Amino acid sequence: MSEKKIVIDGLELHYEGLFDLDELLSAIDKYSKERGYSKSEKRRHETIKPESKQFSMELRPAKVKTEYYSLMLKIRINITNLKEVEVKKDKVKTKLNKGDITMLFDAWAVTDYRNRWENKPLYYFLMTVVDKFIYKFHSDKFHGELIEDTQYIYQNIKAHLNLHRF
Repeated sequence: MSEKKIVIDGLELHYEGLFDLDELLSAIDKYSKERGYSKSEKRRHETIKPESKQFSMELRPAKVKTEYYSLMLKIRINITNLKEVEVKKDKVKTKLNKGDITMLFDAWAVTDYRNRWENKPLYYFLMTVVDKFIYKFHSDKFHGELIEDTQYIYQNIKAHLNLHRF
């Protein structure tokens, strides 16, 4: 089984107001792809109530760095009081969504994501020694990259959401 080390735990983004849900999801995919992450959707859930909707989604974009090391983001999106509203901007009516968004970002460094080194006890021991004493310098570099990528995606999504403030 691969080992996961959490680098960023629970970076939160709160937003309340107007937004376009499809554009938001496209923006997340775009910013993740710009940093080299492949798209992966873990789960999606929507609950419809008489007055509004609840929407939750978990994305897990991943980036392979080496044969042994990969980076993974965990983006949890929870939208409450989701309603569709019609907004008039520059004499043009457009349909947007209105609601409360909470996004949580976690960043994980994953070693041996293909489970190649755990077949035999000797391989596992060698992997542990290499991890602790030799490969440590490379993993620190990857942790810095993971933090930068998470901050880049976080800041761009925050800016994207603030575009819809009227």
